[in-house]
Amino acid sequence: MEQRDEIRLKVKEHEIVLAGGFFVIGFCLFILLMGIFQPAADGNRWVFALTLFCMTVCGIMVCTSYFLRGLTVEGMDICYVNLVGRKTLFSLDDIGYCKLKMYGSKKEMSIESFFLYDLLGRKLCKLEMNMRGASEFLQYLIDNRVKIEWPGEEKEKNYVTDSLLLEQAVCKEEISRLTEAFYDRMSPVFTEWERKYQRFKAQWEFGLAEYVQDDLTPHKDMWQWESSVGGKEERELPEDYVCVGEAYLKRGQEYVMDRKGNVVGLLIPYIRQTRSYQIGEEKRIRKTDETCLQERLSLCLEQIAKELPRHSYHTQSLTLGHKLLKKVEDIRL
Repeated sequence: MEQRDEIRLKVKEHEIVLAGGFFVIGFCLFILLMGIFQPAADGNRWVFALTLFCMTVCGIMVCTSYFLRGLTVEGMDICYVNLVGRKTLFSLDDIGYCKLKMYGSKKEMSIESFFLYDLLGRKLCKLEMNMRGASEFLQYLIDNRVKIEWPGEEKEKNYVTDSLLLEQAVCKEEISRLTEAFYDRMSPVFTEWERKYQRFKAQWEFGLAEYVQDDLTPHKDMWQWESSVGGKEERELPEDYVCVGEAYLKRGQEYVMDRKGNVVGLLIPYIRQTRSYQIGEEKRIRKTDETCLQERLSLCLEQIAKELPRHSYHTQSLTLGHKLLKKVEDIRL
């Protein structure tokens, strides 16, 4: 597919950085005024002045970082500016690999920052994930097949929480086959839970649902969502397409509800169509790694089993606002 507009991205420090810098400077001014009007009789003025000066410099550097530091992308051209205003110009072809710095436990790892290196292994720049636009830029690198590395990437992939690292591009011709395999893979997880916790006398209703992004309205419970995706006679892939797995806990023919009136259920995002940041491509269909989803599903079900005896629930007869499928129909080319 041809791309209508050239890719343009901007990565900047978040406003909280500027607010933090102003806070430090304001605090230093307050302490200075207090020192002038209420000086300590036995205080060491030189130590006091040096400490205040260092804190003020730090505050000024933080503010400067907000205005100067950042990265811009125009097509394949990239410009990074550090906190002192020094520019580093390079292109997508100059990037050898990207190395991620992770934080958290081995059971739940997230991206803290990432470093770019050129083809000779020299560092080009460093960006933090809490910067505005950092996620989009990392997606840009992934979409353009820049090598991504992080500690324990093979062994600990199942525990990464950032969806960017767990997605894979697929073709729309594959969606029907993939969703059928996904259903067959996830269903036994629910069956095993039902067997293990027979004392609850509850069962899971599991299936796939198709939406456009606007259908997933937060002010409605998930069972109330209505799908805008057409039926068999209209199997074109809409923009902002989303395919998710949905599971509802039931007793008999009624759905289990919590004290707030919300259904006890699980949402498993699987396939979505979003903007592509690959040069020359407009849209991309992405699926999440099934092994990771299966691992997370098992953990979520175990957590639900722990929570059920601790709270009061009731059952209610409901009619879902959409169909649950074992696989989605073939998408037209």
